[in-house]
Order: sequence, then structure tokens, then C-alpha cells
Amino acid sequence: MTINKITTLELFFLYTSTFLLRVGFEASLILFDWMLVWGIEHSYGHENASSFSAILLTAFAGITFLVAEVMFTGYYGNRSDSVGAKPVILFATLGAAFALLMYTPSPFFYSYFSTHRMSAILLMVFYLATIHFVHGVVAAANVAPALGLVNHLSTSENRSLHMAWYDNAIFYGRAVGMTMGGLLWVSMGVDEKGLTLAEQAIQIAKTFPVLFVILLVDTLIVYFGLRDPQKITPPKPFSLKKDITIAFKVMLEPTRRKLLIPWLAIAALIGSASLWGPSIAFRASVDAGEKRGLDALLPITVVMIALALPAPLWGWYADHIGHKRILQLGILGLPSIGIGLLLGYPFFKGHASISNPILLLSIMPGLMLMSALAPVLMSKLGDTAKKDVHEDGHVMSGYHFTIASGEIMGILAGGIVIGLFAILHEIGLISNISTALVSGFLFFEVAMIVVAFVGIFRLPE
Repeated sequence: MTINKITTLELFFLYTSTFLLRVGFEASLILFDWMLVWGIEHSYGHENASSFSAILLTAFAGITFLVAEVMFTGYYGNRSDSVGAKPVILFATLGAAFALLMYTPSPFFYSYFSTHRMSAILLMVFYLATIHFVHGVVAAANVAPALGLVNHLSTSENRSLHMAWYDNAIFYGRAVGMTMGGLLWVSMGVDEKGLTLAEQAIQIAKTFPVLFVILLVDTLIVYFGLRDPQKITPPKPFSLKKDITIAFKVMLEPTRRKLLIPWLAIAALIGSASLWGPSIAFRASVDAGEKRGLDALLPITVVMIALALPAPLWGWYADHIGHKRILQLGILGLPSIGIGLLLGYPFFKGHASISNPILLLSIMPGLMLMSALAPVLMSKLGDTAKKDVHEDGHVMSGYHFTIASGEIMGILAGGIVIGLFAILHEIGLISNISTALVSGFLFFEVAMIVVAFVGIFRLPE
């Protein structure tokens, strides 16, 4: 077997591992989010589950995973440069598997809703936030080392393509994870009438062991599929302050500074879409009854698939035609979405919900063009890593720090915007709460797309 074939096989196992890890994360994120919304609805009603305060509770619990990633990505990235990527990624997958099991007790706070409603909700939020943070601590060990390994196994002739496949693994993992989380919710009959809160809590708790098994399989793939690392240098002692500082400064270096604004905006877009997309769809689909989970899943799954499907093609073209030209094609995605909505409006105006298939088809071409942005920007960042000093994980920890920070901004700022639109409903300026929530979500997403495009326009040739 040639070195090229060995490298290709190792990349395949790495992409598969990344895919499965994202499946577990995204499925747990949907279940985590829906548990909270569902509990508030059963305690205080649908309107209150869509209030400004309920939105802020969801945002608080949702960012703890990302806060952990910001804190620890520098350490894991630099450690992977010292001891190799495999042991660090192995720790991430095995740790994430057990973290998923820790979510299992959270639905049982429902049993206190009838007597101590506010205490039960606050306890659930605190417990979910704590476990989400622990999940983030171990999951942070994956991104920078995995991207660093992709970068290490790539050259300038194929880096964009390799980054595109990694990007694909993430997006498909997110899409499958969201779908799996929703299907588990539906198949367990959580929304079925006639079940008590305690019985529904048991049904929700059954979903997390399924995800645990998926990540155990992922751990075996990492163990047998990735090569054992060469011992490069002794790992440095853990220093949280130092590692955060290093990760923070990576993207401020002159060769990378121009990439900062586009990445922050793209990350805010991804973070807000990952949390608020399923959350708002779930709230807006309250009238769908027992099929509520399926109705809420359709739009976010379509978006993820549209962003993932053409990404390798764009990566290949970027390597062979030029990065700038492919970025220009990606920038055409925003006006294409606007044109698609205008052309499709006569066909979906009678039922303009976010799960309308015609509306989703209208925006798919624009999303497919926008999928060109991420792999090219990741490739340009990878070009800045110095091979002779083994800094692939170090450079990618700066990228991960930026992405996690941007996602935190997206969740918090997106939550505030959505909450303000909820207030507009409360004071009577928007008649329907679902319309208010969807409008706030779309307003913020479009704003982040515009900011990302402005940053890309400022990139040097």
C-alpha cells in the first residue's frame, strides 16, 4: 500500500469519526433544547415558552458547551502538536460518549412541575447547562486536533478539497443528528396524548443511551483507523490562562487577521442556526401535535444538506481554478436566496411557514452557492501553518477559538433579537407568536450573512 493510499484511508476514518461525533452532538442538542421548551410549555403554556425570559434561559443553557470549547481548545490544539492527534481525538470521542449518558436524568425534573414549577425549570436549566459544559470540555478535544491532522495530511494542491470533505462531515453529521434527535423524540411518543409528565420523561431519557452507543462505535473507528503518532515533543503543563491567550492570539497574526471578521460572522450564523433553528421550528410547530418533531426538523435538515452537498465540488475547483473565484461564486449565494424567494413566493404565500417545501426549495440554490465559502476560507487558514515547527493543531485551535466565540455571539445576539420580536408580539405589533419568532430568527440570520460577505469582500487577492 502506498503512502498516498494510507493517507486517503486515514482521512476517510477521520471524516467518518467527525460525522458520528456531530451526529451525537446535534441529536443531544435538539433533545436538550426541546426538553427545556417542552417543560416550560407544560408548566406555563405555549406563549410563555416563547417569551423573552424563556428565550434567554435557552440561550444561557446553550452557550455553556461553547464556553468550554473556548476555554480548552488552545490546550487540546497545542497538545495534539506535542503527542499527536490520535490520542487527543480518542479522548474526545470516548469522553463525549459518557457525557451523553449524563443528560439522561434531566427529564425527571418534569415530575416536580406540578408542585414546584419554577424551581423545576431552574433546576433543569442548571443541570442541562452543567452537563452541556462537561460535554463541551471533552468535545473541544476533537476540532483543533482533527483539523490539524487534515491540514498535516494535505498540500496546497488538495487542501481545499480535504477541508471541504471535513466540512461535509460536519454538515451531514449535523443534519443526520438533528433528524435522529427528532425521530427519537417522535418514535418514543413524547408528544402522545394520555402520557403523564413522568411517563414522558422516561421516554425522553431512553434516547440518550442510543446516542452513547453511536459514539462508542466512533471511538473504535478512531482507535483502529488513525495511525499512532510519532512522539514529537513532551507536552507542556496545562495552563488555562496561557492556552486561552495563545488560542486568542492565533487569529490576530497579520497573515490571518483578515479572516477574522468572515469567520466570526459565519460562526455566529452557524451557532444561531444550530440552536435557534430547531428551537424556533419546535415552538412554531406546536399545532402539529404528535408530528411536531418531524415538522420542526424539515427546514433545518434541508439547509444543512444544501450547504454540505456541493462543498467538495467547490473545494476541488478552488484547488484547481483559484480561491478568489470560488469565493466570488459563494458571495452570489445571498442574492440568489433573495431571487429564489421572489420567484417562489406566489407558490408558498398561502402557507408561508418555515417548513413549507416550496419555500425551502426556493432557497436551496443560494445555499448551495454559499457552501463554497467555508472550505476555501479553511484552506487559506491552513496555508498559514508552518510545517517545520509542527503547528497544525496550534493554528486550528485559533480557528476553533474564533468559531466557538462566534457561535456564542450568535446564540446570545440571536436570542436577544428573537426575544425582542417576541416582545413585539406581546405588545400587539405582531399578531402571531410563531410569525414573531420566525421573523426575528430570519432577520438575525440575514444580518450575519451580510456581515460575512462584507468581511469576504475585504479579503486581499
